[in-house]
Amino acid sequence: MNIHIGCGYTVGKSWKNYDVTPTARFEKIPLLNKIIKINENTFPKEVIFGDITKDILCAPNEADNIFCSHTLEHMAFEEMKTALSNIYTMLKPGGCFRLIVPSLETKIEKYIKNKDANNFIKDIGMGEKEKPKKFLSKIRHLFGNSRHLWMYDTRSMSKELENKNFKNIDVCKFGDSNIKAFEEVEEQGRFVDSENLPEVCIQCTKQ
Repeated sequence: MNIHIGCGYTVGKSWKNYDVTPTARFEKIPLLNKIIKINENTFPKEVIFGDITKDILCAPNEADNIFCSHTLEHMAFEEMKTALSNIYTMLKPGGCFRLIVPSLETKIEKYIKNKDANNFIKDIGMGEKEKPKKFLSKIRHLFGNSRHLWMYDTRSMSKELENKNFKNIDVCKFGDSNIKAFEEVEEQGRFVDSENLPEVCIQCTKQ
């Protein structure tokens, strides 16, 4: 079994694709989703609502592979720890977990170089430029989950994985896995930022 956490619009055919956004559930309500259109694109029908911070998404030791891209940074720090614990529980011994989160280190390096404070706040995704005013904007703000709640570098995320007993913790790159299933859910643009600088990309296993 393959589990994709925080899938958004990207679903893998051989994966169970989970997302916590209420929008995916809202869009499945007949007629109502035609009256109020929250996003330009609708979520694929394969998306399953599931919150990894609340409970495991499959039986213990059932998942062969788990993928989580640009999701953990949207959780409070303690929620992220719970998510990692649940992911560890779900993985089979020898199972593979690959994750991507934005790199705080890269963003700090860019700030030191250009001294643009406004761009730095925008880049880390933890600020709010303006409050939504229009009704539809307020709905999108309510249903969305775009703000970052915590940021990581490779060292800090690796330490959290180590604390949860993950092993073989190492930096990974797009397309470097020998497990073909990851090709269905990984996107090259998620491994780097808008300036093609590397994000925090890690692969690890459960012993």
